[in-house]
Amino acid sequence: MRSVQTPLSRRALLSGALGTGVTGAALLGSGTPAGASTSALAPAGLQVTGSTRAFALGDQRSASLLSTGDLATVGVDVDGGHMVGVTFPSGASTDTISVRVRTAGRDWTEWRDLPLNDSEPDPGTAEGRRSVTASDPLWVGALGTGATVQVRLPRADVHDAHLQLVDAGESSTLARSTLSSPQTQGTKASPRVLPQPAIRTRAQWGADESLRKGGASYSDTIKAVVVHHTADGGTYSQAEVPSVIRGMYRYHTVSLGWSDLGYNFVVDRFGGIWEGRAGGITKPVVGAHAGGFNADTFGVSMMGDFTSVAPSAACLEAVAQVIAWKLSLYGLPADGAAHLTSAGGGTARYAAGTTVKLRTVNAHRDVGFTACPGNVGFTRMDAIRGRVAQLLSGATTTAIDAKYAAVGGAAALGGPTTPENDTPGNTGSYRFYSGGAIYWSSATGAHTVRGAILQRWGQLGWEKGMGFPTTDDSPAKGGFYNHFQGGSIYWSPATGAREVRGAIREKWASMGWEGGPAGFPVTGDGVARGGWFTHFQGGSIYYSAATGAHWTAGDIRARWAALGWENGLGFPTIDDTRTPNGKGWYNHFQKGSIYWSPSTGAHAVTGGFRDTWASLGWENSFLGFPTKDEYSVDGGTRIEFEGGVLSWARSTNKITVKKK
Repeated sequence: MRSVQTPLSRRALLSGALGTGVTGAALLGSGTPAGASTSALAPAGLQVTGSTRAFALGDQRSASLLSTGDLATVGVDVDGGHMVGVTFPSGASTDTISVRVRTAGRDWTEWRDLPLNDSEPDPGTAEGRRSVTASDPLWVGALGTGATVQVRLPRADVHDAHLQLVDAGESSTLARSTLSSPQTQGTKASPRVLPQPAIRTRAQWGADESLRKGGASYSDTIKAVVVHHTADGGTYSQAEVPSVIRGMYRYHTVSLGWSDLGYNFVVDRFGGIWEGRAGGITKPVVGAHAGGFNADTFGVSMMGDFTSVAPSAACLEAVAQVIAWKLSLYGLPADGAAHLTSAGGGTARYAAGTTVKLRTVNAHRDVGFTACPGNVGFTRMDAIRGRVAQLLSGATTTAIDAKYAAVGGAAALGGPTTPENDTPGNTGSYRFYSGGAIYWSSATGAHTVRGAILQRWGQLGWEKGMGFPTTDDSPAKGGFYNHFQGGSIYWSPATGAREVRGAIREKWASMGWEGGPAGFPVTGDGVARGGWFTHFQGGSIYYSAATGAHWTAGDIRARWAALGWENGLGFPTIDDTRTPNGKGWYNHFQKGSIYWSPSTGAHAVTGGFRDTWASLGWENSFLGFPTKDEYSVDGGTRIEFEGGVLSWARSTNKITVKKK
């Protein structure tokens, strides 16, 4: 890539158009927030009712209704429902499951084989630990009252198996509008991107956001896409598509224990593209679509079973459209290579830790032991790659210009004040506007940075200091933030813009970011003697390689500071912790401890005094809490407690205990 003209100094740009302090920060609140999107994690305004019921097959009176060899057929009488599946305890090895249904006044359907679900979260994640063994779900349409579902499975598995019956709820009132991204003509600095195809939102298929478990997880970037099929029979009508997606969503979250719908995008047989997993359609959201390879990939699933029937032309075109658009956002070619490291797992084709060279556009069976996306579907992969390449060749808008349009153009960022230029070393591209800047790299995509956060990032060395932004500037609880490759910058009116990095940032995140007891950072990351620290509104986090990152606040922190911070007692080895009796708080440091209670205040106990006190039972002993720090007396030192005194004699080098 090359610059279209000699770029202006970015430091000069800061001092000119953007201003500093609160004036610059105020720009963050103008127009549409750059972090806002139709894929926001807030619950959608439109909710559609539904339900999930589980029937223990071993409890059904008709469990031995039919049997053939080692197989048993279990009948379950049900009222209502649209989708069925079978779940087992995690680790079950069954692979023979068939289902048929009979609705009131009709004959039995044909037996339909249900393969075990071959999509899964990565092992070791909270989502992966919740996951259970299950069949793929099967859409059976509205069963009505007086229906029967029969499940045929190995007799040995009947006792532990559950029939999952999903009622997808009503969908007749769902909105039919689509999303689109306008495009503008730009320069040649960043890669050309495609306009966003029409993608129907989660609200449009009626996602009940209360079913999701926690927020979205994100990779650092996108390197590849994995194409799937849902393995459903594909008999749904166009009007039923939202119901089918809602059924899969309920099955994945309620029956399988996943955090959300496993796929990032779902494409129906009529060519409709639907937003799947929440978190932002442009972002590298980690799905549960390809066990072992969910990081740095996104999943597109075709709704149907393409074992012997080909996907429709409309479906294939929509798959190519959404893949080409998403690849263009990250500057990826259709025929490129991706190096991905497997996280392992039951369906992963490669062991954990194995780095594999794959294509940019893959079938699920390329990364997992599965027939997905079906034998006939797999034969269409080269056609999909070819169409993606054709679409990418026609891209006319740069990633930065596309981002500018997506966040609201001049209404959000003002007019451009520079051309689009390469960053030093050609690691990415940027463009400044009167209200901020957009930076792009192939690893992060294009993101906005504005106001005081932009100024602070510049002071830290731009992308050379903290790396490229990985999010837009987004609202925090009382301020704004940007995440970068090397940390985060948070701003509030009371604290200004401050950086937080490394293990200190991880600790702060685990405490709830600015919404937790720490509040916003009031300093950047500072150098301590042998480590690092950041002060926050509510306390401090200190880090050293020997102790890790730990939190201290209030009177304990004040006493530690009075004793010289890490130069006195050393670094904290734990967080501030409530005493077991609930009467106070304490923190252990490398060279001693500080204990606090409302009646005694905060005092330090070190060395042999601490060892003796600990041997007696700490504050639960007759000594109680310390009431003074150690002090010198004739011939030694002493420390006083609520219930007694510890004294050390220099002549004997011994500690004596005296009750009050």
